[in-house]
Amino acid sequence: MAEDKSSVLQEQSEVGHEHISILLKRRREEKGLSLQETEAATRIPVHYLQHLEGGGDPRLLADELYLVPFLRTYATFLDLDPSYAVALFIAASHRGETTGALQAPVRRSFLQRLLLFLVLVAFGVMVVLWLSSARG
Repeated sequence: MAEDKSSVLQEQSEVGHEHISILLKRRREEKGLSLQETEAATRIPVHYLQHLEGGGDPRLLADELYLVPFLRTYATFLDLDPSYAVALFIAASHRGETTGALQAPVRRSFLQRLLLFLVLVAFGVMVVLWLSSARG
């Protein structure tokens, strides 16, 4: 038992900066478990498991930190240190590296707003030029 725990800790330290989602998915696959089997054993919904492993639909999640309790359960189920997993997850979240899926809509939304603003400014300039040429 002590050897198993030390080998898990050694594996975790070898992972270093590996993203927690990669570690979770690799451990689940090493155990030969599907997401559905993992859901049945942990009672964590598949869409949360997918998100923890770096996939899933970001619209189903209001905030990634909501996943922390599920991450603790999942890490324990995979024989990983839950504190270590949460620390990696939060550090990645603060660096903006969790899944990237939540950040894409924000960037896209900003770019859409910027484009709309530029189009409106260009239209306004054209109207002003047209009005000034009609008077002169």
